[in-house]
This record gives sequence, C-alpha cells and structure tokens, in this order.
Amino acid sequence: MNEPPFSVIIPAHNEAAVIGRCLSKLLEGASAEALPEVIIAANGCSDETVAIAREVAPFATVLDLPAGSKVIAMNEGNRLAEAVPRFFLDADILCSYASLAATARVLRRPGVMAASPELRMDLSKCDQWVKSYYKVWLTQPYVRDRLVGSGVYGLSAEGLSKIGEIPATFADDTWVRTRFSYDQRRNVSYDEDGNSVYFTVSPPRTASDLVKIEARRRVGSEQVALLGWGADGEQKRLNSFSDLRTARAEGASVVDLGTYLTLKATALVKYRWRKLRGKAPVWTRDLAARS
Repeated sequence: MNEPPFSVIIPAHNEAAVIGRCLSKLLEGASAEALPEVIIAANGCSDETVAIAREVAPFATVLDLPAGSKVIAMNEGNRLAEAVPRFFLDADILCSYASLAATARVLRRPGVMAASPELRMDLSKCDQWVKSYYKVWLTQPYVRDRLVGSGVYGLSAEGLSKIGEIPATFADDTWVRTRFSYDQRRNVSYDEDGNSVYFTVSPPRTASDLVKIEARRRVGSEQVALLGWGADGEQKRLNSFSDLRTARAEGASVVDLGTYLTLKATALVKYRWRKLRGKAPVWTRDLAARS
C-alpha cells in the first residue's frame, strides 16, 4: 500500500448532521492508491457521529473519546497520525481531496509551515443582515492576510514540531496561525493546473446566531492573548477607517457597513456583559447552519 500523501484530523462532537457530507467531500476524487490518512476524533458524542463516520470512511481511524473537548480530540488525533503534511478539518466544513492535495504540495516547499485553501462562504441560506456582515468581513485584512484557519488548516512537519500540543482555547485556529510569521504562512487559491483550491464554510444563518458566534470568538481571542500571540505579533488593528473604506470601494454599501459595525458592537457587549457577570466561557456553535 502506498504511503498516504497527507493526514486529516477531524474533531467531531455530535456532528451526525454533517460528518457524512464532510467525509464524502474530502474523499471526492481520491483514488484507492492515494487515500489520505484520516482520523475522526469523535469526542463526547451522544448521537450517530461515530457510526456514520465508520460507514462513510471505513478505512479511517475513528476515535470515540469520552470527553467533549475539541482541543483534546485534536491533540489525540495528532498523537496518532503519522503522515505529513497534516490537516485539521472542522466537521462542518466542505473541502475536497484535490484542494487538500494542492495545499499539501505547497506545504512541502521550504519555509512553508502553515497553509489553508482559499476561504469561500455559502451565504445562500443566510438572512440579509448576515450577508451584509460578510460582504464587509471578506474584505478585511484578517481574511486576506494569508489567513490560516476558519475551518481548515494544514501544517508541515516543521510546523507541527513548532506548535507541539494545542493548548486549551476556543480559538485553536487563531492560536495556531499566530505561531507563524507572515512569510511562513500561505493561502492556496489555485493548483499547478490552474484549478481553484478552496474550502466552503456555512456561516450562521441569522443575525442573532452570528452575534453568539462572534461573542465566542472574542472569548477565544482573549484566551489566545493570555497564552501569548506568538510569532505573528497579533492582534493587528481591526476595522480601521481605512479597512472599512476598502470594503466600501469593493462594493459594500453604507447599510452593509452599518450592519457589520452593529453586529460587531452587539457581540462585544454580549461578551463583556457575560464576563462582568462572572459567567464561565461557554462553547457556542450554530446548529441551524449544520442542518
């Protein structure tokens, strides 16, 4: 049997609604001679995640971990995996074998330690406020400045050695990205033949769900700040007037900008109010987008 061209670790907590389509997309176009090493790290599941994963990807290693912890699941999967480059893929993300293979080739280049395919958003089921928000968000430096994360990222052997074990944080992707300098990261938009390389995110469908997710992201950013921003020196200025002007120049309307700023501010208030009341951080995810 040929050596796997790369490995993929998929942490999954009660992801029965999406794990099948995630794996089907991942295996799309993969030949039997070049299957990736796939580890589904199911954690704290009380649904059919494990059974579905074993049915869709019988060759994969499927863990059934008792603790419902994404970080523990990722670290356990990483401990067991052998092939490099190595990808960490969220169960609700769609990314094809071809896109990961193209990104893996980039990760084999000298000096490249972390990489992701190009981010695409499926906004077809979102309300108008969410669409307005992402019309601005997609123009921001955070997204365009060699973004690594937001659902999938890959690491070279050197990159894996650099990060070691992922610490307890809601924002594993932010923590990983900030371990690497700009020159060590890559976004991959096209393969060697000019084919598009990308992954697809299904964002929250409603403004209220988006605010919950944004508040959680603020918790994650705070956790990463306490751990230390790392090589990237984060957190760069966000949402400056210049950035918003860029969004406007690229087609965002005044309503889009107003919606973006309002939802950001609402999430900030929600985050600070919860913190003021001394409530422990809670992992929030959007179940509607998983249906």
